Amino acid sequence: MARGEQILRQWKLLRMLQTRGVGVTLREMADEFEVSERTIQRDLEMLRDLGFPIEYQTDPVGKRFWRMPHDFFKTGPLVLSLTEAVSLHLAERFFAPLAGTHFAEALDSVLEKIRTLLPAEALEHFRTLDETVYVRPAGRADYGRYAGVIRLLTESARTQHSVQVRYCSVWRGEVYTTLFDPYGMVYYDGDLFCVGRSHRAGAVRIFKITRIRKAEPTEHTFRRPRGFVLEKQFRSSFGILSRPGKPIEIRVRFRGPAATLVQERVWHESQRLERLPAERTLFEPHPKRPGDVLARFRLTDVVEFKKWLKGYGDMAEVLSPAWLRKQMREELLAAARLYENG
Repeated sequence: MARGEQILRQWKLLRMLQTRGVGVTLREMADEFEVSERTIQRDLEMLRDLGFPIEYQTDPVGKRFWRMPHDFFKTGPLVLSLTEAVSLHLAERFFAPLAGTHFAEALDSVLEKIRTLLPAEALEHFRTLDETVYVRPAGRADYGRYAGVIRLLTESARTQHSVQVRYCSVWRGEVYTTLFDPYGMVYYDGDLFCVGRSHRAGAVRIFKITRIRKAEPTEHTFRRPRGFVLEKQFRSSFGILSRPGKPIEIRVRFRGPAATLVQERVWHESQRLERLPAERTLFEPHPKRPGDVLARFRLTDVVEFKKWLKGYGDMAEVLSPAWLRKQMREELLAAARLYENG
């Protein structure tokens, strides 16, 4: 038997013992997990050795009912089940990109308290659940280096104080200083951004945290625009870039594997997907492959959208609007020219 399978069964066994207050018999546990009673006995012995408070009560005829206290963890108004506590401990890896920032500090504090309550052997035992569920980390920034900047921006957004920011604009190729009114932080695709009003631009701008060279507090205060909601700021954006204006409808035809890949996700809340009938040919009057997918999106900014489409190569074709189709053609031809002398 694979160790991952054993660990997962024991994990579920703990949940069963903790949620069924009247107790569970060996037979019931064996039937639930489709193993022998002897296997369940070995699991119980191992879990007890690890420090889990598993106990049993015997009825008048000698049958044992196994259980575990439902309130094993109780601190003030907070009640955590044992498996919830271990789950939170294991979930720490999901917050790895924000390590070193104040966003992660509170989580670290909670996890440290949990670790003092859980048997060390139990934590180590269930650490092997990583073999069953693995979180594959993507490229990420080291935000520990920007902890001070992040704390200043979030605190300034709360107190509505402007911040003096020195910012590096990659696309414009310049470094400039501006007074900035931070409205809030956005975490997107492994990166942190701050949304607010740039006094230099006289408009709302989105600053990527890793491009902020310096940030200093000021005594200047501001008022957040009435009705401003961070979530609404990005409804018509395909990623983090957004611009004001009325969304335009974009139609794209996806072919081959891309047609299936696009249907596997909700890429944008405005998307509408339609599977087109497969085209018949002289040699294949009854096509076996699925048809293309016609996708519709409503966006105000297309910079990130174009980047996404280019990843599908010749399997994605912009049908409308005409100006976007022309842009895609020109940009793809420019890219192709880089390889002419290969």
